[in-house]
Amino acid sequence: MEIRILGPEDVGIFSKIRLEGLQKDPDAFGAIYEEELKRTDNEWKERLSQAEKGDSGFFGAFVEGEIVGIIGFFRHRGTKARHKVSVVSMYVRDSHRGTGIAAELMQEELAYLRKLGDVDQVQLAVVTSNPGAVRFYEKMGFLPFGFEKRALKVGDRYVDETHMYLLFNEHL
Repeated sequence: MEIRILGPEDVGIFSKIRLEGLQKDPDAFGAIYEEELKRTDNEWKERLSQAEKGDSGFFGAFVEGEIVGIIGFFRHRGTKARHKVSVVSMYVRDSHRGTGIAAELMQEELAYLRKLGDVDQVQLAVVTSNPGAVRFYEKMGFLPFGFEKRALKVGDRYVDETHMYLLFNEHL
């Protein structure tokens, strides 16, 4: 398996797996398939062009040359909030779940964020309807800091989220 940061040249494989995740697990994402489907190649490329600056980016996990999972991040804006980054868009194909790929993706992304040198808090939001995902993030060291009722609206129903964080330097 190979894990690497995705660049603009990966637009085709990134958009395909991102759209797949939105279709297969719509409750887990803030975006919806129909909206993301309308994105142009240039919009997808823009999403994959920010990693060098450390502002946002995506990692892909590859098995035998095929992308099987992704994880993304974006840095909070503004001088007072730049020390915080949010993890977004974690998705692993059904055929590769339970193999440790999700943990390796998360570890790779966290290592990258640590190397930036000025990030000391990583946050994420996870739907409460997926207790397995909540347990996964807890195993990765994330702690809950809040609960958001009706965080997402999927059709006629609402989905709640638990907000979680991980501190790189707790002694500060």
